[in-house]
Amino acid sequence: MYNANTANYAWIKLGTLTMPQEGSTATIRFHGGTGYNAGITQMGQTELYIRTSNGSSMVNGFPFSAYATRTGYIAPVSLIKIIPNVAGAAPTSYDIYIYHGGYVGYSIYEVVTISGAYQRLEQITAAPTQGYDVPFNLTVQNDVNLSNALRTNYTTGNVTIGSPTKKSQLMVNGDIFTNRVKVSTDNWPDYVFSPEFELRPISDLARYITENKHLPDLPAAKEVETQGQDVGEINKILVKKMEEMSLYIIQLDNRMKELEGKLNQKK
Repeated sequence: MYNANTANYAWIKLGTLTMPQEGSTATIRFHGGTGYNAGITQMGQTELYIRTSNGSSMVNGFPFSAYATRTGYIAPVSLIKIIPNVAGAAPTSYDIYIYHGGYVGYSIYEVVTISGAYQRLEQITAAPTQGYDVPFNLTVQNDVNLSNALRTNYTTGNVTIGSPTKKSQLMVNGDIFTNRVKVSTDNWPDYVFSPEFELRPISDLARYITENKHLPDLPAAKEVETQGQDVGEINKILVKKMEEMSLYIIQLDNRMKELEGKLNQKK
C-alpha cells in the first residue's frame, strides 16, 4: 500500500473487485498500521467480507452485503465504502474505498476470491459521496475466555469478570467503580402519604422488631448474606421506611402539642 502513503488520514481508492452475483464471496485483509516507529500502538489488522446477492434481491438498497472486523491497538482502516458500477440488482464490479491513517509505510493487503477478479489501484482520492458504508462488527459464535479474567458464555449470555462464586447475568469478583448507576423500579412508595394508607401502630412495630430483629419488609441479615440484595428493591423499601418514620414523627409532634396544651390549661 506504499503507493498511497501520506502523512495524514486520507481516502484511498484501493481497487476494483469484479465479481458476479449468485452468492459470490470475497475477503480483503489489511495488515499494517500507521507510523514508522515500530510501536505496538501503530499496528492493526482489518478484514473485509463481501458477498453478492442472487441477481435480483436487494439488501439495504444494495445487491450485496459486507461487514468488517478489526483487531489491534489502533484502527488504521477506520472507514470503508463500496460503490457498485451500476445501480440496481445486477452490478458486475465494485470499487473499494478505505479511509486510512497517515504513514501507511509498507502495510500490505490481500484479496481472496474464487469467482471474481481484482484490479489494484491504491490511489489517494476525494471522499466518496455515495456507496455502501461497511459496518464494523465482531460476533463470536462460542464462549470467550480472555486469560481467565473476562469470560462470556455463548449459551446463556452471562458475563464473568474475575472468579466470582455466585451466578448471575453479570458476575464481578471485586469492586466496581463508576460515576453513576441507575436502577429502574416501579410502585415508588409515595403511596405512604395517601389518606388510605394504614400506618402500623408503633406498639406493633416494637413487637415485630423484638420478635424478628429487623424492620418489616426488609430482609433478615442471613438472607442478605446468602442471597444478596436487590439494590432497586432495597432502596424502595428504605424510602418507604423513611416516609413511615416521617408520619410517626408527625404523630408524635401532634401528640406532644396536645399534651402541652392540656398542661397549659391546668396552670
